Amino acid sequence: MNILVTGGAGYIGSITCVQLIAAGFRPVILDSLVNAKAAVLDRIEQVSGQRPVFIEADVRDRARLVQALREHTIDAVIHFAGLKAVGESVAQPLRYYDNNVQGSLVLIEAMREVGVKTLVFSSSATVYGHSSAPPWNEQVPTSPANPYGRSKLMVDHIMADMAAADATCAMTSLRYFNPVGAHPSGQM
Repeated sequence: MNILVTGGAGYIGSITCVQLIAAGFRPVILDSLVNAKAAVLDRIEQVSGQRPVFIEADVRDRARLVQALREHTIDAVIHFAGLKAVGESVAQPLRYYDNNVQGSLVLIEAMREVGVKTLVFSSSATVYGHSSAPPWNEQVPTSPANPYGRSKLMVDHIMADMAAADATCAMTSLRYFNPVGAHPSGQM
């Protein structure tokens, strides 16, 4: 199974690619390298024994997305591409909405054009804001306190609407809190 991993050269994306390879999947990384370095490809290869296909492109580039989805016969997408700094999002909200929301819309449109219907989205626990005291789960009301969190929640809603409109779509949002750690090899 071929998996397009947007933002696959980033922190969470690169570890995910290693895990995908270990599970027998073939990741294809699409990354603009805004928040990552191409050197991570060497580390993925060192740790996994396999170098994934790498496409340097922005997730807002629909033509490149469609080309990648078709050329590599993509079965599903894991979407990590996005800007990620809460403070920066407050200072540059339009940049975050353009990259995170518009980028996700372009990706979903490209997937629809090619017929790829499975998407896992890297959302965030910031969508909960300060709506209640912990512990939080999916039933806690959302109330993001910054543009970063709002951009993630907007994409969550877009995906829910897509899944409601087309029951053959499988769309999942992962709302993690602090994804911290290293690969056991110490290489990543």
